[in-house]
Amino acid sequence: MTIAADAAAADALARQKARATALVAVCVLVYMAAKALERRHAGLAYVAAFAEAAIIGGLADWFAVAALFRHPFGLKLPHTAIIPTNRTRIAEALGDFIARHFLVGPRVGEKVFELDPAASAGRWLAEPGNRRTIATHAARLVPDALAAIDQDTLRDEIERGVLERLAAVDLGKVIGTSLEVMTRDRRHHVLLDDILQRLEARLADPEAIDAIREQIRSELPTLFRFFLADAYLLQRLVRASHGLLTDVRGDPLHPLRSEFDRLIADFIANVRSSPEHRDKVEALKRELLARAELREILSEVWERLLASLRKDVAREHGIIRSGLEKFLADMSERLRQDRRLQLRLNRWLAGAAAAMTERYRQEIGGFVAAQVKTWDTQHAVRTMELSIGKDLQYIRINGTLVGGLLGLAIFTATRMALP
Repeated sequence: MTIAADAAAADALARQKARATALVAVCVLVYMAAKALERRHAGLAYVAAFAEAAIIGGLADWFAVAALFRHPFGLKLPHTAIIPTNRTRIAEALGDFIARHFLVGPRVGEKVFELDPAASAGRWLAEPGNRRTIATHAARLVPDALAAIDQDTLRDEIERGVLERLAAVDLGKVIGTSLEVMTRDRRHHVLLDDILQRLEARLADPEAIDAIREQIRSELPTLFRFFLADAYLLQRLVRASHGLLTDVRGDPLHPLRSEFDRLIADFIANVRSSPEHRDKVEALKRELLARAELREILSEVWERLLASLRKDVAREHGIIRSGLEKFLADMSERLRQDRRLQLRLNRWLAGAAAAMTERYRQEIGGFVAAQVKTWDTQHAVRTMELSIGKDLQYIRINGTLVGGLLGLAIFTATRMALP
């Protein structure tokens, strides 16, 4: 209870106590007046009998109510201050009562199913503001969750997982399949044409021609160099090369292109099936995976991913938030329209609630009992009195009135029996 609620309950209890006490006080005054005038008016004897019994009934019920919470008049009589004296037993009984009568799995499951939580969740998620709130909080959990983990350990685990996954990849098969895709519809001839074009451009470069001529001169005897045979051979070689390159570029069916196709096909077949080539590819893969540069790349990728996540979460319309909102909107639509989904989800929730209730009912009851036991005695008594004290004051009022009526009935019966 809040402070304001406590004050209101205390005021209501005080007013009800005042009414019950005032009723007894009125009965005292009536009794005194009736007794004083009884000799003048015989009928007042009945009034006095009513008032007398009412006083006794009111005081008796006051004692009973007061004995629940304290020792009346400070006298430590047996069976008084029942609640503070038996707090431990009451706490255990309360916990056991809750466990046995409230925490019943099937009943809890039935109640959950009746509430139709799936449809309720769908209606709640239909509000854009609610979806935005959930998406915002969920998005913030992503960097927080990552920050809560040891970054070095997480990065090492990711690197290890990636490297193990790469090590398990059949690189020869990947290369073969990739080359097969690249060579479909003669797409690899674009690469051949580019190579031929670059060779033609290189043969037209004066520096390249001079280098070729120097190589020819170094291979010819001195007499041939004297007659400038190197220039003649260079001219014929360049002319023949240009002619060959031009013919290959202009003829889609040139034999050199067919030879290029055969070379590529043989390479693909060897990479896929030749043990020698596969061993070479695997050795290359192992060498690449062992290089420190690859780990540095993976570490840098991880750091950039974390930075991107933080930036995206900070944006109002980031990818993560927008994606979560869209997912929640789709889920809301399904929860509101798909009756089969509603039934499945409601049954699952009801079953889960029932199972959890049955599994933890004793623990919950024990927790309630333990909590009550830890309460300060005066605080516990005050809390209970504020909760039920107002109703207990009606017992005093009823006891006063019922006691008076019973006393009147007894008095009347006695008068009639003994005239």
